[in-house]
Amino acid sequence: MRESDYIANTKISYRKDYGQFFTPSIVSSIMAKWITENEPKTILDPAFGLGVFYEEISKLSLQYQWNLTAYEIDNNILDYLDNIQDNKNITILNQDFLVSEINYYDAIICNPPYMRFQKFINRHNILPKIEQQIGKKLVGYSNIASIFLIKALQQLNSNGRLAFILPFEFFNTGYGKEIKKTLIEKHLLKQIIIFANEKDIFPDATTTICILFCENNQLQQDIKITNIKTTQEIKDISNISNYYHHKLTNIQLPHQQKWTPIILSLISPQKIPEGFCQLSEYGTFKRGIATGANDFFALNKSIIEQLEINDKNVCLCITKSHLIKQTIFTDDDLDLLIKQDKRIYCLDVKESNSQAVINYLKLGEEKGYHQRYLTKNRNPWYKLEKREPAPILFGVFNRGRLKVIRNFTTAINFTCYHGFYANLLGHNLIDKLFIYLISDLGQEIIKMNKRSYGNQLDKFEPRDLNNGYCPNMKQFNYINQKDVNKIIKIAKIDEKKAILMSNHLIKQIINREITK
Repeated sequence: MRESDYIANTKISYRKDYGQFFTPSIVSSIMAKWITENEPKTILDPAFGLGVFYEEISKLSLQYQWNLTAYEIDNNILDYLDNIQDNKNITILNQDFLVSEINYYDAIICNPPYMRFQKFINRHNILPKIEQQIGKKLVGYSNIASIFLIKALQQLNSNGRLAFILPFEFFNTGYGKEIKKTLIEKHLLKQIIIFANEKDIFPDATTTICILFCENNQLQQDIKITNIKTTQEIKDISNISNYYHHKLTNIQLPHQQKWTPIILSLISPQKIPEGFCQLSEYGTFKRGIATGANDFFALNKSIIEQLEINDKNVCLCITKSHLIKQTIFTDDDLDLLIKQDKRIYCLDVKESNSQAVINYLKLGEEKGYHQRYLTKNRNPWYKLEKREPAPILFGVFNRGRLKVIRNFTTAINFTCYHGFYANLLGHNLIDKLFIYLISDLGQEIIKMNKRSYGNQLDKFEPRDLNNGYCPNMKQFNYINQKDVNKIIKIAKIDEKKAILMSNHLIKQIINREITK
């Protein structure tokens, strides 16, 4: 009732600003049971919210004295907690856990706020204090949830237990390396719970999530992997410690590597075929051009003519992902976009003394474009990165099938796409790489390096793609180039048929390896 009232009376924009999404009671229950098995006297909830963890712990009717200390920064939420704040075994502090003093607890349970660290207004003020407290540099950390975890681990008593909800993406990120190193080297991590259909269990989540169970007992134990598919499955679990599908040793989860492919390889029928190599063997995916002000730099034909900017100061450019509808992008497609007056050009100043260019730059400065984060650090502010047209484009954000484009035009691209640039080895394999990437097998293997944001929305960084797997040179040679050319020709008019034909060719590779 408390949660439904709060949600009904609180704007979603407000809840997003505070990174709030609430934990279902069935999930809170298994987390509460885990941390209380060792009969903790002192319990910490660093992000109290509406108090679901406290309620679930209270339901357990623990036969010993215990006290829960909670932190909650949102005054609006505190107004909903009158009946809880009067209880003797709880202390609710209207403070930010991240700037609180270090204290130690027998158990810690938390669903931290989900927001990018860059959106945390006081980050520059509090960062030095947090770093001093935990003895770690936090440069590059992109999600506050991970900062909550690092500090919480620092405050866990010997033999204490911790249950934490985290974005699944941290397994693959650069900032996650230090967290994983701490979890593994100190033998803290005992169990990882992942959810096959997180929207059924966490309907309000904006990212794919997991739960970490940790224990500060110094014992080197196998790490249990639990894959939960339904809410009913959770209800049927009597002891979560005994409910798991796989085990991994600490050595099998090296902190330097992405954990998502390792974990997914256990629970997914898809395996990396024998002999496959990393895509970086053939070239490099790079992000598109970051202008810092797309609405200024992206131009259409009519604006260019109106401003009288000549062709020397603009270049063809894919400025938005949705401009490309099909998996094959040709000059004819580009010409159609130009005729439709789409923003398919990018300002690329070559003649800074041109009066038309001067006038447009002055207009941009009047609107403050030169003072944006990226532009103010460039000299001059309108000078962009250099990029060549990429023969393969890959969508940064994808829902369902991954968006892969064979680009036959001279258009460069903004950050809506990553572009693949072949090396000498990969130069003659562009088309074969493309048909692999649109095949079902290729898509499933590349997805093993994805960063999931919930509701089937996946994000890829260039490094994620470069570390993806594909056939080696010898395996690609099993494929006839004429068959590849035929698929590309068909893909212009029938993408589904092209995918089926690609599946057939890639299957030839797998069958050859099996029968060797």
